[in-house]
Amino acid sequence: MLVHRGCMTTTPERQPISLSSYKDILAYVPHALGFHPRNSAVLLLIDDDRLEATLRVDLPPTEHAPDLEIWIGQVCRLLHRIPNIDDIAVVIYVAGNAGGSQVVPLSSLVAKLETALTHQSIRLRHAWCRQDSRIWTYGTEDGPDVQDVPALDTNETNLSMVLAGSAPLDQPWDGSGVPEWSNADDVLQLVGNQDANIMVSLDAWHESLSQPAAISTAELHSDPQRAAIHVGSLQTKLVRDLLPFLAGEGLESALDIIFGISVDEREGAVAPLADYLLGRGWYAPDWERVDRLWELSRDLLGVAQDEPRQALLCILAWIEWARGRGSMALVLLEQAVLENEKYELAMLLQKLMEHGVMPSWATDQLRAWRANFS
Repeated sequence: MLVHRGCMTTTPERQPISLSSYKDILAYVPHALGFHPRNSAVLLLIDDDRLEATLRVDLPPTEHAPDLEIWIGQVCRLLHRIPNIDDIAVVIYVAGNAGGSQVVPLSSLVAKLETALTHQSIRLRHAWCRQDSRIWTYGTEDGPDVQDVPALDTNETNLSMVLAGSAPLDQPWDGSGVPEWSNADDVLQLVGNQDANIMVSLDAWHESLSQPAAISTAELHSDPQRAAIHVGSLQTKLVRDLLPFLAGEGLESALDIIFGISVDEREGAVAPLADYLLGRGWYAPDWERVDRLWELSRDLLGVAQDEPRQALLCILAWIEWARGRGSMALVLLEQAVLENEKYELAMLLQKLMEHGVMPSWATDQLRAWRANFS
């Protein structure tokens, strides 16, 4: 059981759902997470009657102590980090029951969770369980309340998000399926022939991040030399580690880090970079540029090989974690380690995320990333 294999997604500005309608909530959750959850508890966090965030955690391996007690404790510790949560709605996703049992699944888990939430002055407003084609409602006075799950394709919440461009995956993306570039051989040959230059690399990435991703990717595809600079720079650890900071804080801040390290190595010069990569501090990333870095990195998977490819998987994972999507991040890191078990950055990021560390901005509605469902 790994509660830390979860994700939290901040709710978009546009309030899309009724917090008392399981139909709306079932339609909404995959869009919020980016994939259809399985073997999960999805907690919808409510502040002042407004949905603020969606937290997904793996279910415990059994419903018995100590598994259940450990699970409840970990969930409560995660919630304790999130300010101003008044109420919670919960959807439990479990595997189907071929026998058609009328026993409410995981009822003791929900009961113990409600008790623990009460101790934190949080009210469990609603609780449901989806089991294949059935939806159970917990806490009814007349015994088990089970209904067939209605068709959600035509649900207004689902339709509005689909029209806004949301397309939940069947499972978290592992970096596969990106089309190979038609000129990949040319780009890779140039990568092998070029000399590493930190300033040239940062300037190239900064220029790409300063315009819409569609324009930048088109330019890279049409200019093998420029693409080779981007891919080749990922072999330089300092450039690789600076890219999320460059995207989120800008070129001047990145140069401060560079000069602090390379010129006089003054004490504390690297602290802003470390704080940023660990999600600490008062600031928030420039989400528009971070989203562009995600698009560029995804596209470059179609040409990068070996360590540059694993670097891109790590950058994509960090961005998903920064967005609050820990489940998506861990799958990308698992793929990076599968491809190269000695790639240190992937293993370090795995340890960070498997301890349930969340960026501070993910719990701050003014600084958190918001899915664009407008």
